[in-house]
Amino acid sequence: MNMRYYLLIIFFLLLFQAKSQAQQLSPDASVSVITCNPGEEVYSMYGHTAIRVLDPALGIDVVFNYGVFSFETPNFLYRFAKGQTDYQVVEQRFSGFLPEYEEERRSVYEQVLNLSPEGKTHLFLALIENARPENREYRYNFFMDNCATRVRDMIERNSGGTVHFSDNHPAESYRDLIKKFHQPFPWFDLGIDLLVGKKAEEPVTAYGQMFLPEYLMDQFAKAEVTIDGKTQPLVLDTRTLVEYPNNKHHSELPWATIVFGVFFLVVAGISVRGFIRKKKTDWLDYALLALSGIAGLIIGWVTLYSEHPAVSPNYNLLWAFPLNVVFAVIWKIKRWRPYTKVYYYLTGSLLVLAFITGQQFNPAVYFIILSLLVRVVANLIPDKK
Repeated sequence: MNMRYYLLIIFFLLLFQAKSQAQQLSPDASVSVITCNPGEEVYSMYGHTAIRVLDPALGIDVVFNYGVFSFETPNFLYRFAKGQTDYQVVEQRFSGFLPEYEEERRSVYEQVLNLSPEGKTHLFLALIENARPENREYRYNFFMDNCATRVRDMIERNSGGTVHFSDNHPAESYRDLIKKFHQPFPWFDLGIDLLVGKKAEEPVTAYGQMFLPEYLMDQFAKAEVTIDGKTQPLVLDTRTLVEYPNNKHHSELPWATIVFGVFFLVVAGISVRGFIRKKKTDWLDYALLALSGIAGLIIGWVTLYSEHPAVSPNYNLLWAFPLNVVFAVIWKIKRWRPYTKVYYYLTGSLLVLAFITGQQFNPAVYFIILSLLVRVVANLIPDKK
């Protein structure tokens, strides 16, 4: 074989070896889980989780961030409503990651993982592979597959050992878990309760609760890892990188409940006044039927077509009955009322049934149901004279 070919082969072998060595972390490298507190924007109200790889000897200090998305994506709101939002994992310098949270005054904590040098390198290489353009995109699922669960899964699969999580945390429902983060966002809390259905009442194990960054941080603090037959704590050290008051504990007045509580009093007052004066308040029926029916069309569309977990079945449809939109038009034809009044028996039954479905409604919704019940009674009383 020609000497040039020998030299060429040696050159590529040396190049391949140099590239492989460049991907090997030094013995002083560290891999850690970064947990960020909730922010003041709706999309940041649950907090955030990422993985940091630090190797001063190689000049590496990067964060693998699984929470990247863009509002500029075509049909973003429609795709979000359908549960077809695609997120990405992006590798970025830690020096560019931390200032974002300092600017938003969000606390950031770091849990340094207790992994072997081989485990750190294996996890680092897996993260690099996952962040390649052809691999980085994934279908976001808030309860099952998000920035926190991706971090947990990558560490479980690529740590070089077997990770053991504690299961002694009390089981809670998805709804109860997320509502702890909704106090600063009362109207958003109402919206979530309208769209998330009965399945959200199912108990979630400690492992499943790690879709929330705060709960993942707590579980990692208790976890152990077995490497070469030796079991040890998964977290070697916990550090506070920046600390500010937790936005989750900032509580707004329950404005949605207050507004619809006042709304119920107004509806009840108008109905009683109309009964005493024997005056019809048909305009109130038209408004309530139309608004509840439109709400039902929106909730029904999400229930039928969205890929989001826990949206079906949704018993909000018992009070937000889509056919109310049609009946609002029919009810305006007064000569039909002796026959169409039977519809109020149907809606009244559905409203009463809503109380025994086992689905937890937002407090504001109970005032909406009571308002509708008042109008059902107001329209059926003449039949009982």
